[in-house]
Formats: sequence, structure tokens, C-alpha cells
Amino acid sequence: MSDRQDRRRERFGDAALEAEYETGQRESTPGRAKHNIVLRIVLITVGTIITLAGLAALVLPGPGIVLILIGLGILAQEVSWAERLLAYAKRKAKIDKVKTQPTWVRVLIWIFTILGIGAGVAFAVSAMSD
Repeated sequence: MSDRQDRRRERFGDAALEAEYETGQRESTPGRAKHNIVLRIVLITVGTIITLAGLAALVLPGPGIVLILIGLGILAQEVSWAERLLAYAKRKAKIDKVKTQPTWVRVLIWIFTILGIGAGVAFAVSAMSD
């Protein structure tokens, strides 16, 4: 690598550490702050992948709405736009109405949700093995 790239990488790292310190959360040492930066990147990456898989599952077989809600829930921990979008998606998915249903209805919803996720995963695994 060139000296210019090294300086750019160092400036990027310093800026990331400064941004982490500005949040005022979770960091007590520089090592802990670096760990939190990595954790944030992982959470954003995983949330994005799950949300995109949910969007794909809207037109492909699979539990699209559930995956979108899970992905947005992960993203909402780190980015504010995902938190707003999650609130909108919950309203559209009528999550609050599910909470007011009798217990037996909620149990059935969970069973079908788990079966849907399992079917989506089984489909994906079988498609990958073909």
C-alpha cells in the first residue's frame, strides 16, 4: 500500500473512533470503542442482508414481512431511518392488533410464522444444493 492510502485509512479510523466517542454510549476505552465500531458494522450488515432477503421473499416463496420486520429491528438499533421504517411497517403489518388477540390466536400466529420461516429456510437450502 502507498503512504497516501495508509494516511487515508488512518484518518478514516480516527474519524470512526471520534464518531463512536460522540455517541456517548458503550465506550470506556479506545479498544472498547474499536470493538463497538466493528459491532455496529456487523449489525448494519446483518440487518441489511435480512431486510433484503425479506424484500426478495415478498415475490419469492418465504416469509417476506417477517424477515423485513426482523431486519429492520436489527437495523433500528443503529440507524434512525430504520427505526422510523420499522414503526411504519409494524403499523402496516397490524402488529398491535395481533397483541390484542386471544392467546390461542397468538399461539397459532407464532406457529405459522415459525413454519413459514422454516419453509423459507428449507426452500433456500434445497435451492442452494441443486
